[in-house]
Amino acid sequence: MNMSRRIVMAVGLSMVLIAPQSFAAQETGKVSVVDSGKIMQQLPETKQAEATLQATAAPFQKELDRLNQDYQKSIAAYRQQAGSMTKPARDAKEKEIALKGQAIEKYQQEKFGRGGMVERKQQELIIPIRQKVLAAVESVAQSEGFTLVLEKNIAIYVTPANDLTFKVMNQLNIKP
Repeated sequence: MNMSRRIVMAVGLSMVLIAPQSFAAQETGKVSVVDSGKIMQQLPETKQAEATLQATAAPFQKELDRLNQDYQKSIAAYRQQAGSMTKPARDAKEKEIALKGQAIEKYQQEKFGRGGMVERKQQELIIPIRQKVLAAVESVAQSEGFTLVLEKNIAIYVTPANDLTFKVMNQLNIKP
């Protein structure tokens, strides 16, 4: 048992001593960053997509506002009449109001929630723009010899020479 422990220790020690040398022998690539959010904000396509998205969402928002007003009116009417209503009538009215509330929640989820119509439309509009930006980033990174490009907002420190944001903006003909 003592011998097996020595063997394990010897193997472990050799790995610790050899591993840094093998990593040092590998060529390190150039790393850069890019602020894709800034680039996307500057693109005319993004502004058009935002306008289209607002035009898509406006009728849904108008309908949601109408449903909410109707719901609030129903609650106000119920509160005024509740004292003079019989128990079965109150229960029926409360159930009706609860159903209206549930319908509003369902409508809001279908239109504005995760996977809703507005989100799907946003994805439909934004994905081609993101692909365009990523293609430009890839092109600039390859021409500049960078092997890894990270999003700028996750970097702690970057030298300006390693920031490809403005080069990508130039590639896309965006004026800063």
